[in-house]
Amino acid sequence: MRTHWVVSLCGALAICLPAVAAETATSYSLNELRELARSAHPTLESAEAAVAAAAGSLREARAYPNPGLSVTSGRGRPRDGGDSRSETAIELAQPIELPGARRWRRRLAELGAQGAALDREVVRAMIDTTVTRLAYTELLERRRAEIVEESVRIAARLLELLDRRVELGESSPLEAVKARSEWFARRSEVVDVNRSLAATRSALNLVCGGRLSRSFEIAETLEGPGAIPLPPGLAERLRERSPVLMRSGLAVEEARAHIEAARKERFPRFDVIAAHETELDKTATSLGVGLTIPLWNRGSGRVAAATAGQVRADADRRGATRELETALARAVAAYEGARSAIGLHEEGWTDTAEQALAIATFSYENGEASLLDVLDAQRSYLGVRSAEAESWAALALARVEIEQLLDGPLQPEKTDETR
Repeated sequence: MRTHWVVSLCGALAICLPAVAAETATSYSLNELRELARSAHPTLESAEAAVAAAAGSLREARAYPNPGLSVTSGRGRPRDGGDSRSETAIELAQPIELPGARRWRRRLAELGAQGAALDREVVRAMIDTTVTRLAYTELLERRRAEIVEESVRIAARLLELLDRRVELGESSPLEAVKARSEWFARRSEVVDVNRSLAATRSALNLVCGGRLSRSFEIAETLEGPGAIPLPPGLAERLRERSPVLMRSGLAVEEARAHIEAARKERFPRFDVIAAHETELDKTATSLGVGLTIPLWNRGSGRVAAATAGQVRADADRRGATRELETALARAVAAYEGARSAIGLHEEGWTDTAEQALAIATFSYENGEASLLDVLDAQRSYLGVRSAEAESWAALALARVEIEQLLDGPLQPEKTDETR
């Protein structure tokens, strides 16, 4: 019986352990995270539906107006008496659109389809940016967790050293209390950073529709593509390629099209009418033209509303341009600031802080430095490490912001033709 139980347990472990290993080893690239977020985001689903609806409206706008068919039937009796007989009348009316009215109706539908497609691109860019920001924030929080865990190890080694020196009478108990207090402070930082890391991972999983594994990892590194210089002409690229500005410019065109479509209502509308009537004593077939005269309603209200809509759309476009240019300037400043800070670390700032900590620790162990010197060196080293991680994260987030505004990478990818 015991042998059977052991065999069953081994079999269960053989099944479960590969699943646990697969769960632990799950890694996602930024592109995979973006695709998961797109497939699970309801806003993008709504934008896709709007594109489909706009395509349907465009097909309807390209179609010609349907004819109207009227059929009436009755019975009549001659005035001089006699049997009653049936009477029928058939009328077919085909509306004739003027070329101008038809052209602007189709133009409005085409602009609506283009606008829906741009709205979808804007939503996609927002989702991608949100995922990328959360991913780099997760990488930053993970780096912070590594730093504070290292700080706990450093504080623990110092505390162990002080405990031995207190036992030997080489240090006062007060110094051991200070070292223990520092150790508790570092452990508290671990708790705070892990809590923040868990919140960021939860938010990223939520954006991705809850499809990430429990122990997922991000394939990219915090350093990312590196602190490359920004190319010139970013403001010009913003005005040319920003989907938000393209959408606002399209809104101005739509407003103008609404004005022209409203003005076409001032012209008469024609209907070609074909009729066939069978009466008591005759049969008649006729062909005529109907005319709708814009006498009481000449579309002046629609023209005024469309004109006001154009003014508003133009003001919105200028306002959006100003806001995006301001956002680009802020992102560029943040990028350049982070790039300058990274340059200091690459020149040896982090290495210098690490050397200072090693010297202070060695000097303290040999009685040539005070505990305060060691603690100051520790805090300086951990602060420099944290500042370096935050600089790389600030650089990555600023790059994400710039690329979202420009709707493309800072530098075009190399192809066989450009190499």
